Amino acid sequence: MNILLTGPNGFVGARIRDALTVIPAPSLRTLGEDEVRRLVDRAEPDVIIHTAAVSDIGACAADPEGSRRANVDLPLWLVGTGVKCVLYSTDQVYSGFGEGGPFREDEISPANLYAEEKLEMERRALELNPDTVLLRATWMYDMPRYGSPNRGNFLVNLLRAGGGEIALSSTEMRGITYVREVAEHMKEAVSLPGGVYNYGSGTDRSVMELGRLLAEEAGLRITIREAGPRRNLWMDTGRLNAAGIVFRSSAEGLRQCCLDYSLGR
Repeated sequence: MNILLTGPNGFVGARIRDALTVIPAPSLRTLGEDEVRRLVDRAEPDVIIHTAAVSDIGACAADPEGSRRANVDLPLWLVGTGVKCVLYSTDQVYSGFGEGGPFREDEISPANLYAEEKLEMERRALELNPDTVLLRATWMYDMPRYGSPNRGNFLVNLLRAGGGEIALSSTEMRGITYVREVAEHMKEAVSLPGGVYNYGSGTDRSVMELGRLLAEEAGLRITIREAGPRRNLWMDTGRLNAAGIVFRSSAEGLRQCCLDYSLGR
């Protein structure tokens, strides 16, 4: 199977590139619709995995035109080529609920421009091609990887706070996923039937509880203080599990990550 991968040097894309044999796409940032179509025609892929996006909520709000191009127009141009696409969406589509969950794919409440754009992209992509696979991703983490963006994430944030303190919420419920597991499951995700899937680790622990678990596993000397109530971005992964893709829980994923990097050993 020929797989065209966008964003091959990004946080998610670089790990997918490690896990799968892919055709890495050049940057699409300056390309128009016709140029995107020609790129796809040259690559002749069976599937396109599209990871490129503007995912920073503040950046989207500050540049709505650029955000729309990246988060709505570009993925729809790819879907419009007629090739099956696997597109990343976000758990932010649940950001307006405040509390409750875990939320199923048909329970949505966006509270920011990024989430609204991702929902529009999902709807229009399925209208264009019902075979499109849309993966609503959780917050992902990993150790920094040479040659790819080393942005802040749950693991890195706690490591940086070692010897000091960090604020986490005892009431916020949110799946947090080891990005290497996200990449490994893409082998199965490209064969999913079209539709929307909550994609990542489930959890039965608050973000504060997960922080304490990570600190213990990684041997971190850190004070975790209460951050107060936060929005739940807690996803029900039942549909994904029924399709045969099962992630470790957030707690199990953190333990595996610590083992992989010999943290606390």
